[in-house]
Amino acid sequence: MTWGLALVLMLAVSAAFGAGLAVGLARGRARLRRVAEGAAALAGGNHAHRVLLAGDDPAALIATDLNRLADAIQLEQETSATRDEARRRLLADISHDLRTPITSIAGYVDALSRGIGDDPERYLAIIAAKSDELAQLTDDLFYASRLDAGDLDLAVAPLDLAEAVRRSVLGFEPQLSGAGVRVDVLIPDRPCIVDADRSAVSRVLSNLVSNGLRHRVGTTAISVEMAERDSSYVVSVTNEGSRLPDDTDRLFERGVAGPAGGTGLGLSIARELAELMCATVEARADDPDSATFVLVFPKSLHAS
Repeated sequence: MTWGLALVLMLAVSAAFGAGLAVGLARGRARLRRVAEGAAALAGGNHAHRVLLAGDDPAALIATDLNRLADAIQLEQETSATRDEARRRLLADISHDLRTPITSIAGYVDALSRGIGDDPERYLAIIAAKSDELAQLTDDLFYASRLDAGDLDLAVAPLDLAEAVRRSVLGFEPQLSGAGVRVDVLIPDRPCIVDADRSAVSRVLSNLVSNGLRHRVGTTAISVEMAERDSSYVVSVTNEGSRLPDDTDRLFERGVAGPAGGTGLGLSIARELAELMCATVEARADDPDSATFVLVFPKSLHAS
């Protein structure tokens, strides 16, 4: 029990004692005993205990306040337990996501060093892909820790969003093609200037595209399209053949992974970073057999 809680309980008992004197000695003692017992139960860790006193005298009002305190403590404990469980689950998922590519890399490096296998180029390509997975997860963990600490400083400046999208897609095209997923791209040739942090935008786009790569079960193609509105640019990443859950907002919660598992960090970080740059990220199902993730960026105030 914290000193703050102990002080509250002492004040409650003291006030109840005063209330007991106010309502009469005999009746006051009984009501004082009820409040004291309730305070003792709360102090002993029984946060489900409540003091039920009828009436509107001071003792009853103090009992009501004590019950409210118990409600607050119980709610905080339940919330803390939920957070702890989510944190444990997230750490387990991170450990799994780290162990899988590391084990794979170690196996292929060992095979190459011993001259085992007849396709070293394929081994090197797999090692490169697994290294990219590790880099992706490391970046997500960096941004997650900085976002939680509230000390992420973004260097916002005019940025060509079209070029950033083009680079992101090109970076993932070999992996998508290797997985048998067709990639369709429709990006304007002209500059599309937004006010943003280059690294943060790259992370947002990478997480949206890599989400399609990670959860490609049922996906036949991924299309990346960029359109212009009056005051914004809209980037749509569509996984054709994939489906969204009914509650799409849960996809953006920390630790909520898709069907393929994982840490559940990618989409949550994409949304949080976007919001820091006055942009938005959402999921929608324009077609029941597709999943679309949409990034909307306001046009730069400095664009000519």
